[in-house]
Amino acid sequence: MTTRTEAADVVAEMGRRFTEGDFAGAFALLHPEFRIEQPASLPHGGVHHGRDGMAAMGAEFARHWDRAITAPRVLGCGPTQAVQITTQTWTAKLTGRAETVDVVELFQVADGLVREIRVFQQDTHALLRTLDPG
Repeated sequence: MTTRTEAADVVAEMGRRFTEGDFAGAFALLHPEFRIEQPASLPHGGVHHGRDGMAAMGAEFARHWDRAITAPRVLGCGPTQAVQITTQTWTAKLTGRAETVDVVELFQVADGLVREIRVFQQDTHALLRTLDPG
């Protein structure tokens, strides 16, 4: 489900490009002043700036987990804001353990490009437990 606004259209398009493996196309939708914030408790957490920051964050994530994303819902909140809600299954590469959580992402769009993403995973403790070999 998508509620259409300019921001929702940009977010949905970026998601489509990532899903189709068009990473260059998805990164082209990032604003020059882009920033993304993940929970600091996660290995890839913190605030990351620019396309290089997004790439470094993604590489750090990929060292630990594989991820499947289902049922993306994008809700427009006016011309510059959107919310994306997904269900994600993270599988730890080291242990093979998996957890499924809902993830809410708050998007800010400026000049037709994604300027900010703030990411909120439903249960970071459960995700971190997948990394524990014990």
